[in-house]
Amino acid sequence: MIGIPEKTVIPIKSAIVRIDSAPLRYELQHNAAIASNWQRATTANPALFNGSFFMAEEAHLSVEAFEARYHRTRFATMMHWKANTSNDKPWHIYGVGVIVSNDNKLIAGRMAPSTSAAGRIYFPAGSFDDDDVVGEYIDIEGNMHREVEEETGIVLPEAGKRDGNIHLVTANRNIALFLRHYFDLSADDLLERIRAHISSQVDSELDDITAISAAGEMGEATPLTFRTFADWHFGHR
Repeated sequence: MIGIPEKTVIPIKSAIVRIDSAPLRYELQHNAAIASNWQRATTANPALFNGSFFMAEEAHLSVEAFEARYHRTRFATMMHWKANTSNDKPWHIYGVGVIVSNDNKLIAGRMAPSTSAAGRIYFPAGSFDDDDVVGEYIDIEGNMHREVEEETGIVLPEAGKRDGNIHLVTANRNIALFLRHYFDLSADDLLERIRAHISSQVDSELDDITAISAAGEMGEATPLTFRTFADWHFGHR
């Protein structure tokens, strides 16, 4: 990703993330620190689960195409990665299926206290795991569909239309791949549906939902990739 400006929205035609069977070097180099950090994290939040996770040592952007190679690791590695403020670490890549209402609002959720990102505001999404692996590749759109439906009850393929391009944003060793889905429902109708879904869940990842209606509304509780995309969206209607 050399030469790619951070906090900039870049339209791309395709995104391919291939699985590499080699171990993640970052995990090998920081194994003891990862274990210590995980012990502290789970003491503070026993609900955390050390499930499968992927991170990329290589990521490339050519003309309208993004490619990366993912290595398997565990969620404990991600928790150490988050606390590491240096740029000498692998890439965290994730897909984001953005829900857009017919009154041009973006639907975002607040993460529940049981999650590792409690209180943070995101568009419903989730990191890739083994459920997203198809053959040697990550099913990026399949991940978007699954995560959005699990968190909100909204089925992305039922949208009236979606973007033709994926939009890539990178910041702080994160690479987000955004794909907007346009629904023929108002933000109020979508919020009502999603709140009903959240209340029906035993252990929802979200504890509230909101509609973003203008640039600048997503503040410090939202990661830079999401804020960058939201601000860009309202300037490119």
